[in-house]
Amino acid sequence: MKKYLVLTLVMNGFLAAMAQSDSAKCINEINDAVWKPFVKHLISGNKKSFRLLHSKRITRVLIDNNEVQDYEKYFPLQNRDDTVSNSGDLSRFFELRFDKRICNGNKAWESGYYKGTVTQTGTQLRTYYGRFFVVLEKEEGTWKIITDADTGKDATAENFNSARPIE
Repeated sequence: MKKYLVLTLVMNGFLAAMAQSDSAKCINEINDAVWKPFVKHLISGNKKSFRLLHSKRITRVLIDNNEVQDYEKYFPLQNRDDTVSNSGDLSRFFELRFDKRICNGNKAWESGYYKGTVTQTGTQLRTYYGRFFVVLEKEEGTWKIITDADTGKDATAENFNSARPIE
């Protein structure tokens, strides 16, 4: 009887380790395919490349405004060029941190906080925080953002600092 109990515990531990390994692999894929380019394109103002990280089925939720947007509302036609919006005297920084990441290989749900800073010549540094909730899905083998929701509620420096950065 003891042998079966030990064997069961070992197998459960092995299966849990495998699941964590698969989840870590999935999270690394998402980091490389979505989050690292997301931050890069957001900072640089590359609208076209930023837009391509999102599914055409995107649901964008502005929680604090009680607003839900589809692709056409989130990316209006007049703003779909590849214009870099940074002027020479404007400097941006943006960082994501995660408090929950769940992935099954084809779909993922993630939540966390972001911190942005904007500096313009002659003005003080402006820092802002937000809380985000995102659903991602593989479309034709490529990770895309399907749902993106954010809020200012509970978006503090303390909560941001307690969350995990991109690995």
